[in-house]
Amino acid sequence: MIKIRKNDREAAFDDEQFVDKSKVVSAHRFDDISEIDTQILNLLEKRAFLIRKEGAWRKSRQKSLVDPKLEKLLRGSFDKQSGDRGLDAKLSRQLFTLLNQFSLADVRKAFTGEGYKLAPRVEKINASIAGPRSFRHTRMMLAMAAASGARTQLSPVTMNAPNKDLAKALKQVGAPISWDDDWIRNDGGKFLEFEGAMAFVGEDPFNFYMLLCLALGHAGRCKFTGKPALQLLDAAALNKVLPRLGARLVPMNPNNPGLPVRLECGGAMDEEVTLPGGIEPDFAAALTLAAWSFPGGLTIKGLTAAARIRVAEAVDVLKGCSIKAELGKDFVTVSDGIPVIEENPVLPLSVKLNSMLLALPVMSGGSINIQGSWPKNDQADLVLAELRKLGVRVDVATENIIATMEGSQPESVDIVLGENDELMPLALALALKVRNARLSGKDNDVALELLDRMGASYELTDDGIELKPFSANWDGTWFSPDPIWSMGCALAAYAVPGIVLENHGEVTSTWPEFWNFYNSLPTGKMKPKPVREKKDDPRRRIKIR
Repeated sequence: MIKIRKNDREAAFDDEQFVDKSKVVSAHRFDDISEIDTQILNLLEKRAFLIRKEGAWRKSRQKSLVDPKLEKLLRGSFDKQSGDRGLDAKLSRQLFTLLNQFSLADVRKAFTGEGYKLAPRVEKINASIAGPRSFRHTRMMLAMAAASGARTQLSPVTMNAPNKDLAKALKQVGAPISWDDDWIRNDGGKFLEFEGAMAFVGEDPFNFYMLLCLALGHAGRCKFTGKPALQLLDAAALNKVLPRLGARLVPMNPNNPGLPVRLECGGAMDEEVTLPGGIEPDFAAALTLAAWSFPGGLTIKGLTAAARIRVAEAVDVLKGCSIKAELGKDFVTVSDGIPVIEENPVLPLSVKLNSMLLALPVMSGGSINIQGSWPKNDQADLVLAELRKLGVRVDVATENIIATMEGSQPESVDIVLGENDELMPLALALALKVRNARLSGKDNDVALELLDRMGASYELTDDGIELKPFSANWDGTWFSPDPIWSMGCALAAYAVPGIVLENHGEVTSTWPEFWNFYNSLPTGKMKPKPVREKKDDPRRRIKIR
């Protein structure tokens, strides 16, 4: 018989009491945490519903499922709040991406169509095409002509929504503008009149920024309105700069931070301003473009790397119009003056669109001749340098550019195009062709989603993605967030055939000829455009009673 001493019995009782208490505490913690998880899931469901609702609205109007402006604002707010709470920045960014994937998953499953399958013929191309001109350069030239009262005809142009919306907006403030399928003309002899006007600027923020900045040199009040996408514009951020230029913006709808807005201007204007952090690069470019119309010109300091790229485009336009402009590392100085604009100015090729065409010889061999003037800037030079690394011979002439695959494709390559968001779709397509490649660029959410859909083998690095050889295995359909990504997929399909797009039609609204040309490769001989009937018969039908 075992005797248990009193102290031992007390110890055993204490242990049992500890175990019971531990269970109670664990149960309480489970209940508390489980309740919080339930709240998180309920909020996640509500968040997903709201974004799906926004996506359904945009899709009904043939727009991309995700509003880039809304996502940028949400990401900025999410990052700030997670930082205020001391949460890990990297994990917070990953969480934001996952939240969006929950929001879009059900919408993508709901697609019931067959989609648009990309399976191009991998044969050496021998094609020629008149390349699309830069949409931004076209709009900046149109704004310059309208503001200076110059007679100008811009041709050839792609009459997509941004170009047409700007032409309409300028007409609403007094510009004598007309247009057709492939040209826009300003008859000249009249100047812009903003006093008391209301301009509808569409949905492109750059159009609004250009009209806004051109109005700063006119005393009085005017109003700007636009499509729902611009309701989320951060108008308050602009008021950190506008008072230095004798103006302020007043939102007209208290429920929206953006348009419609009222501009009040006419005060004394400083000849130097410093842009605070967070100001949109497009606003910096628009302010640069309009600075010639301010008394004494303007020096703009505090340019970020992204803003400098946009400002450089505006400086090119100003110099082409005989306005003195100096671009430094983080500043730009524009002198006041009177623009000199040709009646038929040369419009440079669009880098982001025509670079897709120039890359075709990398994907399938052969040669392509693009008619148009290749621009001279850092972005354009970078594209040519990257293509040459991949074995492409590029011949640049005054009125055309020819890319021919002559060298051998490298076994591995570093592709830095992805450091520019607009060129990431092209960078990914080139990397998929080489397979053993390193992609630079940090904002790779869309690229990673595509790679996962392909079953790609890759590793994330501090500054990008390291892609390894893999056997492609595409399944299902994909809703592209942007027409440029759709074009990137069209290029990538040479290396990974079978990609299926749900919304390929959005490309047509941006660049109407793209799919016609793509489907006609390797020859590039497109079907002719339908000719509109002309009513030559002057006779009228008269009803006799």
